[in-house]
Amino acid sequence: MRTTNVLKKLAAAILVAGAGSAFAVPISVAFNFVPFGGTLTGNTGDITTSTSVLFTGGSYLINGIDTLATLNNIGVTLGQEVTLSNPMLLTLGSRFVKTFIARGVTYTESLTIDSVATSASSRSITAVGTIDDGAGGLDPTPLFFSASYTQNGGPSGQINVSFTNSTIPLVSPAQVPEPASLALVGLAL
Repeated sequence: MRTTNVLKKLAAAILVAGAGSAFAVPISVAFNFVPFGGTLTGNTGDITTSTSVLFTGGSYLINGIDTLATLNNIGVTLGQEVTLSNPMLLTLGSRFVKTFIARGVTYTESLTIDSVATSASSRSITAVGTIDDGAGGLDPTPLFFSASYTQNGGPSGQINVSFTNSTIPLVSPAQVPEPASLALVGLAL
């Protein structure tokens, strides 16, 4: 009897989750963008200790679109401009906004940094959130973002950055479960 109630609750949860996502307009796009014609400055002068980066004198332009993994069904094009909150925050839990226009529609992304990693001359972040078209016809779609800031020549040196923006979860090799773990999860279910 108890098992039957648990299965009914699980089935109801799956139906509710499925119903919520069935009405969302699917967005399928993954792209990379880079700063062009401007400078990046960490607020401490050293990217490994900076809590934000200021970009001045240029723009962020899309320089790569992943056409193999996605459909790009919103019409993102090479050379298109992307606008980021400025300064760009680099601390865990920080929120920021990113916008871009594709086919005359302004897409707004609301993101929260969920991981930060620092090495000898770089700082990387990942963030999760949603993307929305602002017209009310699009349910916010989950979004995944990563950025890597590298300071050439150490503190006070030039900072380079690359970004990835995707509606497909960003998975590192460390996050992919091994087959034995998957079998245990399947057995438990």
